[in-house]
Amino acid sequence: MKYYILIIVLFVLSACQTQFKVGAESAPNVDVRQYKSFAKEVTLFVVRSNPILNSPLTRQRIETAINNELTSKSYINDTQSPELVYSFQTHTQNKQETTTTNSMPTMGWGYWGMYNNPMFARPQTTTRNYEEATLIIDFKDKKTGKIVWQGWVIGEFNYGKETFNNQISEAVKDALSRFPSKK
Repeated sequence: MKYYILIIVLFVLSACQTQFKVGAESAPNVDVRQYKSFAKEVTLFVVRSNPILNSPLTRQRIETAINNELTSKSYINDTQSPELVYSFQTHTQNKQETTTTNSMPTMGWGYWGMYNNPMFARPQTTTRNYEEATLIIDFKDKKTGKIVWQGWVIGEFNYGKETFNNQISEAVKDALSRFPSKK
């Protein structure tokens, strides 16, 4: 009985976890591990997306999460003379998901039974509107100004306070999961 309860709890917890689509790309013939230090690039940011994702507090959370991830990969945060500089941007898009299911499974009672009877097997169609968010993190070589690595996550954010803060950290961690570690 304890095992069944544990399995149910694990299933419910895994269903609550946000699943992001993750991608990364690096410049050809560039080994990012050659760089030792990083800093945030000082750029003018133009808000073109959801104001919640681009608020100063959220941007600070993203920066803190990026700094923490890079530090855990043995890179040094050097604001004076960094070798790598990073910038990030967010984008949101309204999406719609439509699902069609049968409300009752078809079954047969003999030759003329309920098998494939449309009266008992009506499809149910539901539509869900949601907002899909994208976070893109770029790393540039400070000397050349060229992008050497880019990572991104795409997924749905829940804007509740506790959930949103955790999702920001999770999204940054997922986006940088393919960033090479110096270890």
